[in-house]
Amino acid sequence: MTEKLAVISPEGLPQGGAIGISRHLDSLDGKIIGEVYNNHFKGELMFRTYRSQFSKKFKNVKVIPFDEFPIVYVGGDPAPQKRAAKEVAALAKERGCHAIITGNGG
Repeated sequence: MTEKLAVISPEGLPQGGAIGISRHLDSLDGKIIGEVYNNHFKGELMFRTYRSQFSKKFKNVKVIPFDEFPIVYVGGDPAPQKRAAKEVAALAKERGCHAIITGNGG
């Protein structure tokens, strides 16, 4: 048989080099966290739970809720995803975010 099939491993494609990724924060004390929702798996409940836990564990943490950012849907054409990511990044920077929680399940 001379037919050649292309197969993608369930582990995914090889990972490319990480470019422009920020270092993780040592603590969330005194930080501003933005929430970006992808409209999956009960985000309203999950983000409310995260906020509650953050306020118990960290001092002076401020959370900018997901309803103040655009909802970012997963899948589809990469061009709109890149535009949405740039919009979210610009809003996060404008609002002084130190970190962003992106998505919720999926």
